[in-house]
Amino acid sequence: MTPTAPKQRRVLALLSARANQLILTEEFHRELWGGRPPRTAAATLHTYVGQLRRAMARALTVAPHVVSERLLITQPGGYLLRVDPDGHDFTRYHQLLEKADEARRAQQAEEAVLHYRAALGLWRGPALADIVCGPVLRVWADCADESRLNTTEKLIELELQLGNPLEVLSELRELAARHPLHENLHGQLMVALSQAGRRNEALEAYHSLRRRIVGELGLEPSARLTLLQQQIITSQTSTPERYDYRSTRRSA
Repeated sequence: MTPTAPKQRRVLALLSARANQLILTEEFHRELWGGRPPRTAAATLHTYVGQLRRAMARALTVAPHVVSERLLITQPGGYLLRVDPDGHDFTRYHQLLEKADEARRAQQAEEAVLHYRAALGLWRGPALADIVCGPVLRVWADCADESRLNTTEKLIELELQLGNPLEVLSELRELAARHPLHENLHGQLMVALSQAGRRNEALEAYHSLRRRIVGELGLEPSARLTLLQQQIITSQTSTPERYDYRSTRRSA
C-alpha cells in the first residue's frame, strides 16, 4: 500500500517514523512545504490523509472508518498513526537497544552483543533511503543514522573486548572508508588489526588517517589516538575500553 506520489510518501513516512505519537499539522506543513505552505495546505493534507486511509483499508480489507477510528487517527492539532510496538521496526530497534545498553552496564558483554546485533539486524540501509525528505524527515533520518552508527561502535567495542577482532574487521574496514575522518572507527580498526596480528596494517591505518587529518583539517590526530599508535608500536595494545579516544573523535 506504499503510495507513489512524493508528498503522500512523506506524510506516510513521517507518521511511521513517529508512530504512536501525535504529529502536529504545522509539522506536516513544514515537511511538505518548508516555511511557505500554500493557503490550501490544510485541505491538501486532509486529502493526503484520506487517501492513505483508503489505501490502508484496502490493504487490510477493512472499512475506511475502522482505519480512521483505530489506526490513522485525527486528534486535536494533528494526526497519529497507531501501531503495535512489536511490529514496528524502529520501536523494536530501540527496545533491543535498551536491553543491550542495560547488559553492557551490567558488564554482561556477550548478552549485550546479542542484543546489539539483533537491533542492527533490523536495518536494511540508510534511514528513509527511498524518500525525498523535507526538513522534518531529514532531521529524523540523520538522527536515526547517527544512532545506528553509535550502536555499531558499541557492538564493535564489545567484540574487541571479548577478543573477537575477526568478527568485526571487514565491517570496520567498510565503515572507516565511509567515514574517512572518524577517529573512533579508525582507532577501533587499528585495535582489531593489532589483535588479529596485523600490526603493520594497524600502523598504516594510523598514518593514512593522520595524512587525511593534516591535509584536510590542518590538525594532528588526538592525543588518545596517538597514544594508541605508540601502544601498538611497543606491542602493548589493549582495547578501546582502556584507551578511550572516543571523547575526541572527528567524523565526516
